[in-house]
Amino acid sequence: MAGQRRVRIGIDTGGTFTDVVALDEDTGALWATKTPSTPADPSAGFMDGVAKALDLLGPGTAVTALSHGTTVATNLLLEGATGPLGFITTEGYEFILEIARQAVPDGYGNSYFWVKPERIVPADLVRTVGGRLDHTGAEIRPLDEKQAAEAARWFRDRGIDTIGVCLLHSYADPAHEVRLREILRAEHPAATVSISSDVLREYREYERSMTTLVDAAVKPGVARYIGGIAERLEEAALGPGGGRPPFLVMKSNGGVLSAEEVVNQPISTVMSGPAAGALGAALLAGRAGYDRVLTLDGGGTSTDVSVVLDGEPGLTTEGSVGRHPSKIPMIDVVTVGAGGGSIARVSPEGALKVGPASAGADPGPVCYGKGGAEPTVTDA
Repeated sequence: MAGQRRVRIGIDTGGTFTDVVALDEDTGALWATKTPSTPADPSAGFMDGVAKALDLLGPGTAVTALSHGTTVATNLLLEGATGPLGFITTEGYEFILEIARQAVPDGYGNSYFWVKPERIVPADLVRTVGGRLDHTGAEIRPLDEKQAAEAARWFRDRGIDTIGVCLLHSYADPAHEVRLREILRAEHPAATVSISSDVLREYREYERSMTTLVDAAVKPGVARYIGGIAERLEEAALGPGGGRPPFLVMKSNGGVLSAEEVVNQPISTVMSGPAAGALGAALLAGRAGYDRVLTLDGGGTSTDVSVVLDGEPGLTTEGSVGRHPSKIPMIDVVTVGAGGGSIARVSPEGALKVGPASAGADPGPVCYGKGGAEPTVTDA
């Protein structure tokens, strides 16, 4: 439409606030605003931010694209709010998560003083199935489909609706995992399933298992969130022709993915918000003449740190979110569960601990006057 202002909108949803920036494609003018996040339904806060930006811009504005950085997946993991999770692996490997890498964190010295953290899936929610491939993908024993069906029904009967699957050497041939997923869909249709050959087709069974389980853990929450936004954008008809504008989500490696694909690859967004922050900091520092920078991105729920060298944030496939290793390509960001809304407490030993639980946006810190009753970093 002639005379219609065309803007691109970027939205960063955090645990406490949702930040919005609008760019006029013709003039390069920028507008920025923010609105409280809505933890009960983060898509509502997203749309509140869009509406607030469009109010600033006035009538006759068409949105040509929406780009989104989000910490929804990050916060689900940091706060342990992912719900019960099941794990299916090859017979004889049921303790792969318990054994892990047997690494004791720095600072503990003698492992006698270190207590293993809880595993992402407790041992009593791990099931195994017979069948075996060798490292080339050649079948040594066929998949035991009877055991697979029994495992599916076992999870169904216990109400475990989110399941990760990692079978030995499936990076070489995914056939057993694909068949197991088909059996899960037939026996437990309500289940959300992630298979390792889709998520991370690389050897090293522990890292592959963990990455697959992180993908499964965040999949229901991310699917609800992105699906809710897509529906609202469809109804709002903000595009130049009155349709839904292209909706892109920031990936952990600094690229973008369509909303439709994010639902199938939710783990690719676990560092979405932090990646966007590191890229933005690198750009601003470069324009100011600095190409070696330490970035610190403090939000409501987490604080993210990265290093920029030669104007670019580093990339890694050895990253983690909190205590969960995730072997996907991501901007090298260290995330800890300590942000402005992180709740302080005294441990049984009398030490001060902060996070990972957060007051978020609702009720928020005590000083917000919205009913918060626990002390946070912001209150301090």
